Amino acid sequence: MPTDCHLLAPGWACCLLRDLSLPILPEIRLANGPSRCQGRVEILYNGSWGTVCDDDWDIVDANVVCRQLGCGHAVVLPAAMTFGQGSGPIFLDNVDCKGREAALSECWSHGWGIHNCYHYEDVAVVCNELSPTQASEGPTSRTLTASVQDGESDGSIRLVSGTDTCQGRVEIFYRGNWGTVCDDDWGLSDASVVCKQVGCGQALDYKSNAYFGYGTGRILLDNVNCDGSEPFLSACYSLGWGIHNCGHHEDAGVICTGLDTSTITSFTTSVALDYEETLTATATATDSRDQPSQATEVVTTALLTIEQESGGVRLANGNGSCRGRVEVRYHGTWGTVCDDDWDFLDAQVVCRQLGCGAALAATILGSFGYGSGPILLDNVGCGGSETRLADCFHLGWGQHNCGHHEDAGVICRGADDAGDHFQEATTKTTTSAPTHPKDGSLRLVNGSHRCEGRVEMFYLSQWGTVCDDAWDLRDAKVVCRQLGCGHAMAAWGEARYGQGTGYIFLDNLKCKGHEPSLLRCSHIRWDVHNCDHSEDAGAVCGIL
Repeated sequence: MPTDCHLLAPGWACCLLRDLSLPILPEIRLANGPSRCQGRVEILYNGSWGTVCDDDWDIVDANVVCRQLGCGHAVVLPAAMTFGQGSGPIFLDNVDCKGREAALSECWSHGWGIHNCYHYEDVAVVCNELSPTQASEGPTSRTLTASVQDGESDGSIRLVSGTDTCQGRVEIFYRGNWGTVCDDDWGLSDASVVCKQVGCGQALDYKSNAYFGYGTGRILLDNVNCDGSEPFLSACYSLGWGIHNCGHHEDAGVICTGLDTSTITSFTTSVALDYEETLTATATATDSRDQPSQATEVVTTALLTIEQESGGVRLANGNGSCRGRVEVRYHGTWGTVCDDDWDFLDAQVVCRQLGCGAALAATILGSFGYGSGPILLDNVGCGGSETRLADCFHLGWGQHNCGHHEDAGVICRGADDAGDHFQEATTKTTTSAPTHPKDGSLRLVNGSHRCEGRVEMFYLSQWGTVCDDAWDLRDAKVVCRQLGCGHAMAAWGEARYGQGTGYIFLDNLKCKGHEPSLLRCSHIRWDVHNCDHSEDAGAVCGIL
């Protein structure tokens, strides 16, 4: 193994545990259990048996062990020391399998014998003990599909909670019930199979982190990996029906072109797409005429008429009438405001429109909870003097590229202090603004140079950290670009650069790599994470 392997991102070939000089894969066994398919995990390396530490151990890692032993899939992760403590060396720590590996030694870890563990942390697994004949076929899509389908409707797909039938949360039918799909490894090739299966043309985008809301019931598929040629989603590789390590905050979604792409115009196509994908999607989906279609002109005229009749504002989910998630009324329907470009001047207009005095803060990232229904305004740009939020610049009613995890909010001083304090608050904010970073600003802390260290983000007037759940090189790429550093070289977790303090602002980040800032990446709401500072994420960038 190269000596500089620690500088590279997890998953790179040189960081695989498997020593390519060995003629065979290291052997593995389950010790001290009632059968060969249950017990403490032990692995053979350099002629000695040793154990595996439980740091980051999950059902995906356990599945690789069970499959390697010809024991089907993992059915439970036993509590520590269920099968006793091992002895001898602890060979592997922080194992991170993706699910397709043929052996545990192919999964990423810190390297043979590198750990910070004791034997009371030895991992164990319980497998479902399939016969060797069944298990020997491996985790191919044919085996998964053929062995689990039970009736004509198994594998059927529907899209839920989208604005039309060709976008939404992906739900799949299995054994009489609908369930969701986890977004681990979810990508455009998976989305293309879904769109094709439901007759909705091509995939425009894939969505993660419950972009279309939380589903209910079982999570039926995880680590889906389609190559794009499959006729239906259940024919793609996955961990198997019902095998996952997810929550509904990770429900996957898709946006498809629709049934007839020749009639879709740029007016509709730009909705819910990421910045750099909008032009591509519009070119793909629009017809070839130079002038707007009659239908577009009618819709545009209707929108302008309705806009004059709309524009009411309310604050939801706050602990008072003058703070909360901003909601606006349009054509009789209440919807939310996206936090793209949302700032103090926008908050001023909202507070004044509501008679709530001076604005104290403009909040982002769904701070007052996720709304429901349409996202009605995006890229709002107020000058501060407008009488209504609807009078400020915005992309147009219903035009956005957001999810409800980006719902904007405000905190106002309150109706009782609506007099001279407004000018005072405005002056103080204007004067002090240059001394504070902008919300969403990043820095790297405790590294050897400014382009290496613990990732910290400024929000709510303080610095906080980012959790390492789902953290990978694509996320680090966005960090490096936002900071004006070179290429991303590594994405580290587990507080490699020390534990931070304060809030953990972002969790379950799933960047695609092209986003202009970390806040534009898919993530779950900042106040619902399941992390502590031992999971603070870090990044290593090149120096320009």
